[in-house]
Amino acid sequence: MKQAIENAVVWDGERVIERGSIRIEDGLIAAVGPTAGSRFAADETIDAEGRLAIPGFINAHTHLYSSLARGLSLPGYAPQSFTQILEQLWWRLDKAFDDSAVTTSALVGAMEAARCGVTTLVDHHASPNAIPGSLDRVRDAVCRRVGLRAALCYETSDRDGDERALLGIQENARFLATLDPQDSLCSGLFGLHASLTLGDGTLRAVAAKFPDGAGIHIHVAEGPEDEPQCVKRHGVRIVPRLDGFGLLRPRSILAHCLHVDADEKDLIAKRDAIVVHNPRSNMNNAVGTFDLDGFLDRGILAGLGTDGLGANMLAELFTAGLAQRQARQDALAGAFPQLDRLLFENNPAIAERVFGVRTGRLVPGAPADIAVLDYAAPTPLAEGNVLGHLLFGVAVHALRVSDLFVGGHPILRKGLFVDLDEREEYAHAREEARRLWKRIA
Repeated sequence: MKQAIENAVVWDGERVIERGSIRIEDGLIAAVGPTAGSRFAADETIDAEGRLAIPGFINAHTHLYSSLARGLSLPGYAPQSFTQILEQLWWRLDKAFDDSAVTTSALVGAMEAARCGVTTLVDHHASPNAIPGSLDRVRDAVCRRVGLRAALCYETSDRDGDERALLGIQENARFLATLDPQDSLCSGLFGLHASLTLGDGTLRAVAAKFPDGAGIHIHVAEGPEDEPQCVKRHGVRIVPRLDGFGLLRPRSILAHCLHVDADEKDLIAKRDAIVVHNPRSNMNNAVGTFDLDGFLDRGILAGLGTDGLGANMLAELFTAGLAQRQARQDALAGAFPQLDRLLFENNPAIAERVFGVRTGRLVPGAPADIAVLDYAAPTPLAEGNVLGHLLFGVAVHALRVSDLFVGGHPILRKGLFVDLDEREEYAHAREEARRLWKRIA
């Protein structure tokens, strides 16, 4: 199958082609160049009509199950700490999930990600009363029905008892063992909730089931209470505790890391583990500010995620810069080179570690993961100012994705899903959410 996107303003991740074409052959980018004079022989030609074609976005940490929480109001919700936010909202919600809600939340969450130009998701799933087979259901919804790339895991935790902790371990191990290495759309990690809900016995069991070359996906020092609690219970801080079980590896994703100290950052760098920043969630939960300089200056692979608070990666990136400037009272903090590194350099590098596929650039040989944005620049757009347009043009006004391709497969065409009835799926999701909310204890 040969496809061509013509008449686009193409940003391939480095250069801008004002009137460009992208040629796709068998799901890979074959060529990128000027439209004028091009003679791309294609089975299908898409006229971008001057829209902006860029690499599809990667969300390096999210929770698709949160897609059914929108508008939820729980009586008595009045948290005074981050742990109480978990106890009063998220741990009540996830217990109410059944198999059907798992599927529906993953489907609509992936659809909304697609509408934000996201082609790759790293998801962290929880459904304590519907654990066995849950990752298959998420995979089938995200990768098979919507068509996005996804790295999946189950959130192993002791908070719901020994039986469910064991089921979480078994679900992760089973899913990792059944992954098809030829399936470039789906990968997996070994999911853990956080140090505060994981005893030593569970971490030993995880280490025993941990495949060679795998990585964990865990929340680290998200709330200010996490580190003191870890020291009190285990006599050590969180990062060295995980390292003591052999869990810090190059494919391990440590989400948040707001309250880790300098020694822990050094250890993360030494083990070459991954850190993912989630600024809007951190601000929403009032848990602290990410030490962007502290991670990037150590050469740590630090990327960007949404933590389930939406799917708009450009809005997340814009917020990341604002949060740094506000916290430091420095208008030069969170500078463009750092932001570019988070989303457009490090997130593709994270995806490469997790999937074994290098995305994030529109270059020959790369997967054709492409977002075509309905954006007309009112000022000159060139190599040196693309991020300015994406943040101060698209992010602060309206992100409208006209076309989306994953591995050359069209997900959206002219703003509509190719293989899904959006109206029907959302109507079903509303009914599913009503049933889910009624089950919350």
